[in-house]
Amino acid sequence: MKKPVIKGRCGQIVLMAAILTISAVMGCGMRSECEKDNMLFFMKDKYGEEFDYVESYAGQTGKPYTMIRVVSRDHQERQALVRFMEREGKRYYEDNYLSYLLKEELEQKISALAKQCFGECEIRYKIPDFVFPYEFSTDMTAEEFLKDPRSMPQFFIYPEDKAGQRNDWEERLVDFQKRNVENGYRIKGMLRITDTDELLFSMDEEGNFRYMRWKV
Repeated sequence: MKKPVIKGRCGQIVLMAAILTISAVMGCGMRSECEKDNMLFFMKDKYGEEFDYVESYAGQTGKPYTMIRVVSRDHQERQALVRFMEREGKRYYEDNYLSYLLKEELEQKISALAKQCFGECEIRYKIPDFVFPYEFSTDMTAEEFLKDPRSMPQFFIYPEDKAGQRNDWEERLVDFQKRNVENGYRIKGMLRITDTDELLFSMDEEGNFRYMRWKV
């Protein structure tokens, strides 16, 4: 005996649900690709360079934005973050590529202050793992960058002369903090004296220490 074929409204509902599911998945993929292309175009238009997609970033499922990592074709060592979001009907693109363009000048400015407090030392600016506000334009200067608390610049300081007790280094760091305040800079970072002596610090918007502590 032949089995009856299931027909009727129930079968139609199941079929329609399957079609909608497939369409939603395809639509999501197409939208994601479109957003990615727009973000790459934004970077090219803003910086005059070609960028390639590397990967999605920061586990953004459920977040009200899309973020990806891109790499400059001309400078393969430069991997930047780009974020797209919509707010109140407006589209916003934000990135952190500016940190690469300002890196050398930022290190020079902080090095000039650090040498007055710690003697000869190496300064390294850390490329951040976050994006800057969309107001950060390509013509922003290193001076403006250091004075804007939203940039949150982080530096690692490696003095050549490692002599001195911990309280001596703390006093030098306080002097360094005051010199930054005089220039309107708001920074954070680490003073690395030896493998076991690392002094961490961070300044707030008023220039005071949020913290100054030895790394355990």
